[in-house]
Formats: sequence, structure tokens, C-alpha cells
Amino acid sequence: MAVDQTLFETIHTRIGTQRTHQLGEVTGVLIRRYARAIGETDPIHYDTAYARRQGYADVVAPANLVTAVSVWDEGPPTEDLREDGTPAAALEDLAPDGVRVMGGGEDMEFHRPITAGTTVEERSTMTDVELRAGRSGPVIVVSYCHEFTDAAGRLLVTTTRKLLLR
Repeated sequence: MAVDQTLFETIHTRIGTQRTHQLGEVTGVLIRRYARAIGETDPIHYDTAYARRQGYADVVAPANLVTAVSVWDEGPPTEDLREDGTPAAALEDLAPDGVRVMGGGEDMEFHRPITAGTTVEERSTMTDVELRAGRSGPVIVVSYCHEFTDAAGRLLVTTTRKLLLR
């Protein structure tokens, strides 16, 4: 299938749809591994006693940890990935076979620190769809708002992301 007016109109009908994902508990091991992977050296990400002396319940996640993890479970097997490497199930209602999906940018707003032991939920809302003319053909830009909250419903992080379909 090609990116065209028909696909744009199909996707446009989904503006306002929401999905909620239970991401589970952010563990100290996850925080430490992510901090190490991105080169963070602040002991607040590694040392529970140090984090507590700073007023936190436990080690603190680097600010963008919850937005950086695209799949919170073990992920799909290879045969369930699309040609572009994205999980087929996650995009089956958005990008049919033959349409490539790319990230188109993300803005983040941080509301509260995330510490080890925090249970996180993500609510995603499709907020806009545009059909644009690209250099090599039409491109559909799909915008989402993602809200990450803790078990008490307190807002942790808000992001706006764009996906490019071509």
C-alpha cells in the first residue's frame, strides 16, 4: 500500500483514539542499567543511600528513561516484526505493509522524578494527522500525546511524538 489520500483519510478518522499501557514497576536495576548505557555518572542513579540523603525514596531514573523504552515486555519474536523492524501488532491499524515508519521528533515535559519502585502507566492519544509533500513523495505525519503517570495518577512525564509514514 502506498501513502496517499486514502490512507491519510483512514488514519484521520482515528484522531482522538487512546491506548493505555501498564508499563509496570521501574526497578533499581533498570534505572542503573539505563543510566550506565547513556553515560550518566550522578550517584543519584546508582546509590540508594545517596538518593535518600537527597530526599528521594530510592535511586532516581534519568529523566527520559520511560520515554526511551519502546517495548516494556520481552518484545515480539522476529517473525512478528515488520520489514522496518517495528512490531507489527503495534502498527497494524496505522501502517499497512509497504509503508515505512520513522520517528519524526519528540518533545518532553518532566513533572515529577521517577524513583525505583514507581509503577508507571502510559496513556497515548492520537492528536493530529497531516499529509505533506516530501521530496520523494507524500508523507503522513501522525502526532501523539503520551502521558506517563504513577499508580496514584500523578503525572510524571508528558511527551508529544511524531511518526512519519512513507
